[in-house]
Order: sequence, then structure tokens, then C-alpha cells
Amino acid sequence: MKKKYFLLLFIFSTILVSCTTQKEAIPQPGDSGDPSIALRIVVIGDDQIEGIDSVNFVKTTLQDLVKDENQQFDGLIISKEYFEEAAKKQYKDFFKNIKYPVFFLGTENILTAVFHEDELSLEDAKIGGWGPYASGFVRVEDGYNEWALYLPNNSTNNDKEKNIILRICNILQKYKKDKKE
Repeated sequence: MKKKYFLLLFIFSTILVSCTTQKEAIPQPGDSGDPSIALRIVVIGDDQIEGIDSVNFVKTTLQDLVKDENQQFDGLIISKEYFEEAAKKQYKDFFKNIKYPVFFLGTENILTAVFHEDELSLEDAKIGGWGPYASGFVRVEDGYNEWALYLPNNSTNNDKEKNIILRICNILQKYKKDKKE
């Protein structure tokens, strides 16, 4: 009888304890939440970027961006089809002195230093496919802050399109917050 009583008490206690346990979602690698502050990001490229809450994407051209340097942005994203134009000498001074981070999508075959180093050409900067999918930099007092964003193994279109943009937005958010402090 005592054994049954203790067994029932044990089962009841286990049920009671398991009912009060709170479970949290475990973040998966590569999961990125939307930025929590407003961002204004200029985009140079033909790719359609999916809308993200609190992020204003402004499409323009390199020529228009360089002409009006008084525009305030939190970041710049340039897609692969504009690398050749962006690597031209006429834009290197702009990238050398840029005050906000610039990211290049599709950089697995080049070094992004080609966009701010006068002695490098696009041909010189080829690295053979082992680079990050997205690379970024911003000018700081003692050189450049740089970011390299790799895709996960067996990446999906969602990784290449939405997740990489979310990761860039979160970097821009952190940069903006750190700059204010």
C-alpha cells in the first residue's frame, strides 16, 4: 500500500512540475531577428530586396550617390552586377572616405579591398571562390572595420536573399548604436 501511495505521489509531483516548466525557443544558427531601430539603407543593384520592418531601402545609382554626399544613410548594399562599376578609380575615393558601412553581395570570388585600394584592380583581387558571400567595410581612424558573412553549408535561397540581408541589417544596427555611444 505504501509503495502505491509513494508511486502515485511521485507521478502526481512529476506531472505538476512538468506543467509549470517554461520552455523557450532555442535560436537556430543563422536565425536573425529584424532590427529594433529604424535604418535607412541605400541599395545599388537589380535584385529585389524583401521588405523588413523598420528598414527603408532606397534604390539609386553610384553616380547619384556620389553626386549628393549630404544624404544620410546607415549603410550601403551593392550587388554583384555593379562590382565592375564600383571598382573604377572614380569611386575609390568615395569608398575610402565613406562614413557608413558598405556591403557587397556575391563576393566569394574577390577581395573587397579592390573598392578602396588604388593599386588593386578587379582582376588582381580575384580569390577563386573561397571568400564570404557578403563582405563589408567602413573607414575608421586607423584603417577599416571589415565584416565577412559566409553562407551555411547547403544554403537555400532564403539564406542568400532574406537571411543575409537581416544579418547585414543587424550589423548596421549595432554599428549605429555603437557610434552614438
